[in-house]
Amino acid sequence: MKSNLQNLTSRFFAILMTIGLCVSGVSCTDPETTDSTKFAIFYAGVTDIGPSMNFNMSGPTYIGGTPSDFAITRVTLNGEVYDTNCFQIETNTGAISISDTKDLAVGLYALSISCRSNGSFYEFKDIVSVNMMRAIPEGIYVEPNKIKVDFGDIINSESTVELPTAQVTTNGEHISINKYIITNVRKNGELIEKYDFFKISNDGIISITKGKSDITPGKYVLDLKLTTAIVDEEAEEGIFENAVEIDITSQPLSLTYTPNSIKAEENTQNVSTAPTFIGSTDGLVYSIKSTTPQTSMISIEPTTGIITLATDNKLEIGTTCNVSITASNQYGSKDFDNVYTINIVEYIAPISEFNYNDTENIIQATAFEHPVNKIIGGEVTYSFVNLGAQLSDLNIDPTTGTISAKKGNNIPIGEHTITVLAKNNKSELQTSFKLNIQKNPYYFTYIHWGNNLTLSPARNYASQYRVTTKDELSKLSISVADSDIPEGTEVNWAIKESTMGKDETTEMPYAEIDNNGKITFNGGWVNGKVFMLLITATTGKGTPGEITMIVPVFIHCAGAVDGVTVNYTPFVFQVNPRTGGTSASPAISGVEPNLFIADYRRTFNYYNINGPKEHINGQPSKASSFMNKLWNSYYDPKTPNYGQKWPLSYYDDTSSMAKKLGYVDASKNCAITINPNKWQDEKGYANGVMIGQITFVKDGNSKNVSNGNQIFPIAIWFDTKF
Repeated sequence: MKSNLQNLTSRFFAILMTIGLCVSGVSCTDPETTDSTKFAIFYAGVTDIGPSMNFNMSGPTYIGGTPSDFAITRVTLNGEVYDTNCFQIETNTGAISISDTKDLAVGLYALSISCRSNGSFYEFKDIVSVNMMRAIPEGIYVEPNKIKVDFGDIINSESTVELPTAQVTTNGEHISINKYIITNVRKNGELIEKYDFFKISNDGIISITKGKSDITPGKYVLDLKLTTAIVDEEAEEGIFENAVEIDITSQPLSLTYTPNSIKAEENTQNVSTAPTFIGSTDGLVYSIKSTTPQTSMISIEPTTGIITLATDNKLEIGTTCNVSITASNQYGSKDFDNVYTINIVEYIAPISEFNYNDTENIIQATAFEHPVNKIIGGEVTYSFVNLGAQLSDLNIDPTTGTISAKKGNNIPIGEHTITVLAKNNKSELQTSFKLNIQKNPYYFTYIHWGNNLTLSPARNYASQYRVTTKDELSKLSISVADSDIPEGTEVNWAIKESTMGKDETTEMPYAEIDNNGKITFNGGWVNGKVFMLLITATTGKGTPGEITMIVPVFIHCAGAVDGVTVNYTPFVFQVNPRTGGTSASPAISGVEPNLFIADYRRTFNYYNINGPKEHINGQPSKASSFMNKLWNSYYDPKTPNYGQKWPLSYYDDTSSMAKKLGYVDASKNCAITINPNKWQDEKGYANGVMIGQITFVKDGNSKNVSNGNQIFPIAIWFDTKF
């Protein structure tokens, strides 16, 4: 069932309720409207689409109870309310579809979404952004617009085969292209989120990166976002849909049946599951290579790969029959020996009894396993029956029937009825049991230490405090300002990491935290420098419900350097690495503004918070660190220079600013610009903090900036939820 902007009558009273809450002082944009449970949903970043382009966006991730009853409550275009039926939402999942866009006006659309969770109503204003772009000017094309390449040449980083490329070009000289971005990639018609194995250079060459383990055979179609200019006209962005098709071909690579070994009763039929196949599906056919012992009673469906043992097959009890399969496609054939085994037995009992016990109370968000209590029957496979979307974190082992969930799962609190089907070749039987999830008494979702910069609401900003003297730092005491840690819960506090370090003489750390989460300081002052503390808070330590959260707290020692004070407010720039963005410009004193020039210079330290464990802390020169990988990507295919600042410099290597990770933007009064989709590797997007040295001069000469005065005035905090 879908809901759109013009189908909101049924939610009239729910929306009135939200309005009433706003009037009484509760913010509609704060996702905590009707109860004390902290709840929020998160959609992907800005999505670029073009004229006549249809698009499907998956449902949101969330914290708190499982959401449902989604609706679009408002659509705006460039900030103004806009009436359109082009956006629709699936009420159960929150998935959004965009269609009939031929006449949709160009601009940035924002969708406000409402939903329910644990009986409460929530509205999230402008939570989804869709950038409706104009088409690119006529006369731009890709040559060639179709590429075919063998998978084996891509996956082997040592291969000497030169991979094909495609060039974005223009018909004539009346059009220039200033910026190239890959904005959407579809594989076999489905949008994919991760596609860093495709690159586009500053001069429009589309290429494939060798050695990427996450690429698989298939047909990929790329959309490009281009910034173009026609002679005597202003530059503008446009989308180039279906710009190029890249067909990654492969002979058969892998064939797997699950289960791959079964028992069949004497002279009865058995039908396998369909196999999992990796390789090109063009012209794919399956055939029996051999059976051991040889028999004509086993056949295979050539297009699906399903294996059938015929009734009255005359195979004797005790026979173990190994089946070998040949898979062939347009690019070759491969034999998969002994890929399926059939064991002939005298008797397989029909399923006569099947049940699970109801669970004891399982603590919210903890890992658990729940096995079958009793099963009478042979060769049984298990599957869920009509499992609701809110229970999608449940897993079932198809061969044992054990039901499980991982730590951190989002199964809602309450009693759930779970129905399971047990099946074999003779019979099937369903059973249901009660899954009881109780509230985790240690569960919490946020901690905040506030700020002294009058930034409000404080929870929308990092915990950050600015001090202007050594004495002020030594007297600074920061208590927890807000948290949803259950009242009376014991918390283990610790400083996991501190960039402030400790006193070399006394070995005392410059920052400490007490049993109440209060942070105090006894030194560490450095003029013009931002420090970070990574605080861990653990509740329920040593119990199944143990919860640990890592939260950064930031301190800015706002002393002058060479008479100049540079204050960013906020001095922690929270940015989504998918979409990028630009920080606030700093307040600068002690120098003529038009003579102040700054640039990132060195000491680019990254600190992982909640990102992939492979995102190793450190600077670009540290092998295998996250920053090291980002430098590799920037310089690819050239040899990276880890001592060079080009990936973060405004003034060096200015051939393409879009290629950079980010920079101190001289065109925006020294605000920090972070480019989209740069802070990521094959393991995922950044979720952590980068603090780097910025140098500045007071004479307006950019040639001297690399050797200028040194400051660390801002921290960049990356999280895809920003």
